[in-house]
Amino acid sequence: MQELEDKIRSVTEEDKHLPVFSYSKLEVYKNCPLQYKLKYIDKQFTKETSLALELGSLCHYILETKGRSKVSKSCVDYDSLHNILYNGTEDNKLIGINTLKKKYFETWYEKDNASGMTYDEKMNIFKQVIQVEMEDTEWIPTFFEYPFKFVWDNHIILKGFIDRIDTRIDSNGELEYRTIDYKTSKKIYDNPKLATSLQFGIYALAILNEFKKLPIQSEYHFILLDQNQMALTKGYEKRLIKALDKLFTNIKKNEDDKVFTPSPTPLCYWCSFCKNNPSAMEYQTACNYFSLWTPTEKTFSTNMKWNALDNNKPQTTRKLIF
Repeated sequence: MQELEDKIRSVTEEDKHLPVFSYSKLEVYKNCPLQYKLKYIDKQFTKETSLALELGSLCHYILETKGRSKVSKSCVDYDSLHNILYNGTEDNKLIGINTLKKKYFETWYEKDNASGMTYDEKMNIFKQVIQVEMEDTEWIPTFFEYPFKFVWDNHIILKGFIDRIDTRIDSNGELEYRTIDYKTSKKIYDNPKLATSLQFGIYALAILNEFKKLPIQSEYHFILLDQNQMALTKGYEKRLIKALDKLFTNIKKNEDDKVFTPSPTPLCYWCSFCKNNPSAMEYQTACNYFSLWTPTEKTFSTNMKWNALDNNKPQTTRKLIF
């Protein structure tokens, strides 16, 4: 733990010039450096949405609402939670499944390849999850959407939100912490993603910085599948340091060289910069190096081969002389 403590500290006023990263930003870079460039350097942010995003926000909000009722020791209003599930919120920022069914009609009634279920079937599972989640008497749900910010290695600010933090008292009367992240994925993760989960590793650093101890458990809750997975296996601390240092070194090199190599995979099908993505709109022609994979055409072909000498050149602007 000492190695981790030496790498982190709280943010001060003098740190406002430091670059800021979230887990999601780092995950984009890991998946595809070119996508990272288009989004975070070229600032091509999109307002596009999808069923997965909208349903994920809705389900997160419902579980957060139940959790806050548990924290305040008030009765959980399950009728209200089910009303939100079907009808959304009054301010219309969250759309209920009655509207989502119509908005994403084809996707809603289609069985996905991973789980073999339709969204109607997944909602039946989620309604059961609403009833049983946070009913454990050992762990107490304590914080929701917990904001954090800390400095990594004196040159990077890491920030974000933790879906849920649970606490319990150990045999010595000391508080122990457990971090929870809700996932609406179609399938659980493969073991390699769990051992040194970058997401939970960053959450562990946040807990260490805030509460001066590491969480003893880190769990993904797949709330549309009613399955849980433990993350961060023994020895993750050293692996996490190595992984973060390598990531930031690579990002710095790419920025200095102004070269961000694309990484075409089936994930391109959901990328906002990919013409192969049926939902992409505003920036769908920004990348030409995407995978041609689709759920029905599972190919390894790409639209265009990458040549670092011809691409990612910095844009030049004409100098105005007065």
